[in-house]
Amino acid sequence: MRTLLILSIICSLAAYAEDFQRQIWMKGSDYYVFTYHASTNMLISENCFNPKVTLEQSKCDAAKIFKEKKTYKIPAGAAKGGKNPGAVICKDVLKKQIRILKNHKDDENSFCVFDDGSMVSAIGLETILKE
Repeated sequence: MRTLLILSIICSLAAYAEDFQRQIWMKGSDYYVFTYHASTNMLISENCFNPKVTLEQSKCDAAKIFKEKKTYKIPAGAAKGGKNPGAVICKDVLKKQIRILKNHKDDENSFCVFDDGSMVSAIGLETILKE
């Protein structure tokens, strides 16, 4: 019975770890390591959220925005012209900077940069958008 319990715990931890994917994004010669969490579709600085650090445990500013459980409304007209709603939240509502990074495939992604240097993809910020 004890062996079965230990095996069950190991399997659940392995499944949990598989839900996280490490990604490297860059700008010029600067490299940034992120964690992609598949079940929440969140791409956030690795030190903020990973198999060992939950959002609730995290002390970084990028994680705090999700822990607050607040929603934000985009100011009227701010998202005109096909602007990324997450980028609008970052720049116009949260008053943070946007950083455009590329991955090894040369794909671009916009990230919201918080005061402590932690980042979250602008698309991830759309989850806190109030309709």
